[in-house]
Amino acid sequence: MSKAKAPAYNAKSITIRSINPKYREGTERFWFDNNPFVTHLINTLSFQFPSGEEQFVKSVAYFKDQVKDPELRSQIKGFMAQESLHGKVHADFNIWVASLVPEAEDYCRAIAKRHREKNQKLIDLDPRLALALTVGFEHMTAIMAGALLSRPQTMNKMAPEVRALMIWHAIEEVEHKSVAFDVFTAVGGGYRRRVLGMLIASLSLTVTTIYYNAKLLKKDRQLLNFKALAAAFKEYFGINGYFSSLTLSYLRYFKPSFHPSQQDDSELLKLGQILLEELTPVTVNGRSVNESKLSLDEAL
Repeated sequence: MSKAKAPAYNAKSITIRSINPKYREGTERFWFDNNPFVTHLINTLSFQFPSGEEQFVKSVAYFKDQVKDPELRSQIKGFMAQESLHGKVHADFNIWVASLVPEAEDYCRAIAKRHREKNQKLIDLDPRLALALTVGFEHMTAIMAGALLSRPQTMNKMAPEVRALMIWHAIEEVEHKSVAFDVFTAVGGGYRRRVLGMLIASLSLTVTTIYYNAKLLKKDRQLLNFKALAAAFKEYFGINGYFSSLTLSYLRYFKPSFHPSQQDDSELLKLGQILLEELTPVTVNGRSVNESKLSLDEAL
């Protein structure tokens, strides 16, 4: 059985960016093309990010002292810094969503409580499986991010400040997409555990997203809005739909020889950075990338 070949690392490939989206009070409640189904699906994904990113950082941090390669160790620092910022910025977004849908605060709290309890139990029981879940989640977020950056027609349906947040997050998910995978490989993670981690991650993400999306739609009395549902289904699952386009990328993960670097996203990253700078001020620490990462480690 062939194994995935790790790429040559570039310690400067992970850049720590900061953005500060300003959510307008007048932004429409259904900020994605006035469609409640798509809006709340993305809202629900965001509810999972703060505690999810915390989970990813912990599962990688558990093994960081076992990693001997100095450049992978540098990549780990960049990964942890980026994910920490993602959690904080999405937490702010979730507060804004809760100003539109007050129940969202309770949903975020419930999701975070469950994530933290289950993740700690899994780390105590099988830390490599906890890392395998992170590897699975990172693959899903990376391919979703790449698809978003390649679909300007989808991005343009978002309110501008939300678009900036999603593009920023997408860039960084693509940028660090190999880190958790390479840590998993470096500490002896095997194919079967990697696949099991992906299956658990896929089930968890799907069930949680559908459940809380339905709760939000019910609160807004939109659950039976079949016109909006049909439009959302076409957007996501129709021919050339957003999720339909991810099928092959998702399935490639199950090849024993798979490695995230096999997908070249360099042009998408360039495009994403241009789009982001057009939407919102982006701050990158003026010092070297490594120094920026180290200064952010204190916040982890």
